[in-house]
Amino acid sequence: MVCRASRAALIASLVVGVLLGQAQTPLPNVDLLMPDEGAVLYRRVPDVPLRLTDGTQVRLSQLWARRPQLIVFVFARCAGICSPLLLSLREATEIVGGAGKEYEVLVLSFDPQETPEQLQRFVQRIGLSAPVGWRFATGDPKSLQQLLKATGFWYRRIEGTDQYDHPGMVVAVGQGRIVRLHVGGSIAPATLRAFIRELRGDRVLTYPLPNSSVLFRCYRYDPSTGTVSADWGLLAMWIPSVLGLSSAVVLFWLTRKIQGG
Repeated sequence: MVCRASRAALIASLVVGVLLGQAQTPLPNVDLLMPDEGAVLYRRVPDVPLRLTDGTQVRLSQLWARRPQLIVFVFARCAGICSPLLLSLREATEIVGGAGKEYEVLVLSFDPQETPEQLQRFVQRIGLSAPVGWRFATGDPKSLQQLLKATGFWYRRIEGTDQYDHPGMVVAVGQGRIVRLHVGGSIAPATLRAFIRELRGDRVLTYPLPNSSVLFRCYRYDPSTGTVSADWGLLAMWIPSVLGLSSAVVLFWLTRKIQGG
């Protein structure tokens, strides 16, 4: 009887272990092309040459030596995510403030064939007047590829069109290194505030970029309010301990009962 009880307890433990293992296995990652902040954080940014829309030629190091840079990748013919991202960033900078003093925004065309004149016309077309602390630039193809690779940015042409498929991305660069990365079609003032605090060297809570590959998280971050709350992952951490203790108690009780009988 003791052997049977032990075998039953062992089988139950194995079943529980398999179920927990499946529950803790991340879901298939459908965001395979989502840039990963963790993969590029604190990576050094190549010092690439740039041509500003006012005709000035500079190196990226000349800009970050003055102030931290928020780099946004766009292209002039963009009919998708570029305009909403830029306009939301402008709104966020107006709410948060500090542009041109604490940081600067660098809007950079990732299209290697694009000219500063084309980029300038795009900026005017979407109604983005020259905000204080903003610059717009293009670069040569070889240098651009180095910069895009370093930041994890990608693009690919959409067949039969003059459009590119690409993520909306804002890269915070301080002292020549990537400090933060934001991916999405817009950026909220709370996110921009976190960027600025990070660039100043303040301690800032970090959180994973939202995607479907994470089934459980210990904490949930709300970027609209900046608050952190407990999530199901915190409870899931205690499940193995509770089940293991419960199984041991039941097994001990069964063994005592059988021996007493």
